[in-house]
Amino acid sequence: MKITAVRSTTLTAVVMTSAIALTGCTGEPDRDDESVISIATQRQPHLYAPYAYEDFAPEGTTIEVVPMDTSTDQMTALFSGDVDFALMGVPTVITGVSEGSDITLIASGADGGSGLIGDSEIEGAADLEGRTVGYVPGSSQEMAFRLLAEEAGLDPDTDIDMVNLGYADMHEALSSGDIDAFAGAEVGVSLSLLDGAEPVEDIYDTPLGPVNIGLATTGTLAEENPEMVNELLGIHEEATAHLAENPSEWIEAVQGQFSFEGEVLEQAVENIWLRSDIDEAYRGNIDELAQQMQELEIISEAPAADDVVTEME
Repeated sequence: MKITAVRSTTLTAVVMTSAIALTGCTGEPDRDDESVISIATQRQPHLYAPYAYEDFAPEGTTIEVVPMDTSTDQMTALFSGDVDFALMGVPTVITGVSEGSDITLIASGADGGSGLIGDSEIEGAADLEGRTVGYVPGSSQEMAFRLLAEEAGLDPDTDIDMVNLGYADMHEALSSGDIDAFAGAEVGVSLSLLDGAEPVEDIYDTPLGPVNIGLATTGTLAEENPEMVNELLGIHEEATAHLAENPSEWIEAVQGQFSFEGEVLEQAVENIWLRSDIDEAYRGNIDELAQQMQELEIISEAPAADDVVTEME
């Protein structure tokens, strides 16, 4: 199957470039039409899968893809009913659950897509002492970075100058010398590596593992409309598996949708592991992530993985 990226600006526009071309649309979903399933995502290669959903949707079902900037925006859209589902950061789902909000994780989405990257003079986490490091507060990358720094004998809050930066700004900040390293996400990780930067440490070498992205919805939708949720789950599983098994198509489609350079994407997909299942190891990573979030006082109480995840039948 050939996945072809589509640029769509209205709900009614459907672009077909082949008999099986990707036809996922973007824009404001039609909330009165139950045949339309809306999903929020972000403009990153490890969050691309929703753009491929319509190729795997049953006849009569339309997928509306709603691009957003942050996982917090996606969670807000879920709560307001503007979207039905969101492919988003797992830490944000944990935050919502810990606050008693109506959100639940129903599938994984992608592991990896992260990196702790620094200039070529930095040879390990211990060398970050006195250096400036960019990070996104509350992200899985921040928590992994903190664990690695502590393992190296550093207190991130006193021994390192931590700077709040958006993922899209990290590569340029490192390249210009404004920061010495960053705990960030693709494609900034690959851009910096191709520019001569180096991994400071293996960011996945912590109890958090590579957990990053998951598929979320509201508990209300999961309870009241399990047919829709199970239908979307099946679509998600097929689309994710197809992209994972056909990386060249994935790269081509992402490049067409987001205009990233091919060389950057070829590097990035080596650092991303698309998936949809939630196994015991994944649940363990969720538990560890929640505990770290509590220790960092991002949340007041860590929910158990069983409270974060809803298993559909």
